[in-house]
Amino acid sequence: MTDLLTVEGLSVRFAGLTALDAVSFRLSEGQVRAVIGPNGAGKTTLFNAISGYVRPSAGRVLLRGQDVAGDSPHAIAGHGIRRTFQNGGLFPALTVLENVLTGLTTETPGSFLDLLFGRRRALEAERAAIAKARALLELMSMGHMADARAGSLSGGQQRIVEIIRTVASEPPVLLLDEPAVGLSPVARAQMMEIIARLTGEKGVAVLLIEHAVELVMASADRILVMAAGKRIAEGTPDEIRADRAVLEAYLGHA
Repeated sequence: MTDLLTVEGLSVRFAGLTALDAVSFRLSEGQVRAVIGPNGAGKTTLFNAISGYVRPSAGRVLLRGQDVAGDSPHAIAGHGIRRTFQNGGLFPALTVLENVLTGLTTETPGSFLDLLFGRRRALEAERAAIAKARALLELMSMGHMADARAGSLSGGQQRIVEIIRTVASEPPVLLLDEPAVGLSPVARAQMMEIIARLTGEKGVAVLLIEHAVELVMASADRILVMAAGKRIAEGTPDEIRADRAVLEAYLGHA
């Protein structure tokens, strides 16, 4: 498999406090790598440093060999690293369909004037984007909500729409921050199904923070375990289950 994302010695310090301490790992094409650990382990700081919301104090973030560490969030998203957030981020006044379309702006190249005056290329691109957005909503059993205002949805439904919007452009690297929060068991299964399709059919590399350990064990190829800003273990789900350091630091017993 081809390495898409390489994190080397990534560190973040805030006023003398080390929130992330020389964390390194590789994420390959089509791989799901989970990051687990207790609260305060540095998981979200790791995501923020990779995606540009926090400037690393040291280390590199390589996307296909190109160092993007320290770039703006917008630039990093443009390179192909997309993420979700724990607290969501939909536009509540827009419809569900319109929210998903905001994740497809790079696939509608026409300018406003192109659309205003009906230029063929822009209109065709717009129709294709709408068709793709509707297909994704149908895949996640949200097609019937396409015209509803996002702000009227339940928390779980909003979570699904956010994930759909994030994956709509089929980024090479996808960072999912606790995607199962607020989801019913059925919605969790649907969400993991679309992730499996993206990794299996499209080769997307997924980095996943998730507290639902049973979901992690069922979906991840490899697991990175963190505590106090450091990597304390890494391996397959079976290896992590048997790791004494993980049982002590994360599960609270040996």
